[in-house]
Amino acid sequence: MPRRHRPLPHPRRPLLPALAFLVVLAAWTSGCGSSDESEPTATATAQKAPPGATARGCGETTVAGTEGLRVTGIGCDVGRGIVAAWTNRPGCSLGQDASRSSCTVHGDYRCLAAATDRGIAVSCARPGGSAAFLARPS
Repeated sequence: MPRRHRPLPHPRRPLLPALAFLVVLAAWTSGCGSSDESEPTATATAQKAPPGATARGCGETTVAGTEGLRVTGIGCDVGRGIVAAWTNRPGCSLGQDASRSSCTVHGDYRCLAAATDRGIAVSCARPGGSAAFLARPS
């Protein structure tokens, strides 16, 4: 009587458990479905800012009654010009009993001002540059 050979297993079947294991392993190592809040999250310091996007200080006093000028994408001299234009324009400062104001100064810089407990926080910007400072009411 001839000897019967057992059929060989299909070549793809042994790969299925291995592939399933790899998929589960990849999902587990990537944190898929994790609810653990102690995992590290991305922060603003994880990526570098584009050139000119870092704010830098320009000294404590800029124009009488203002302080803490910080500029982004522009030089301190331009920032000081913005501060001077803002302080010399009557429509920029806060009106009586107003908590916010806005105006345009020094080459189309749009300035927004808000009353704070430390003074008037002012932020002026246009595409490519911005300045921020604190104005003390007189």
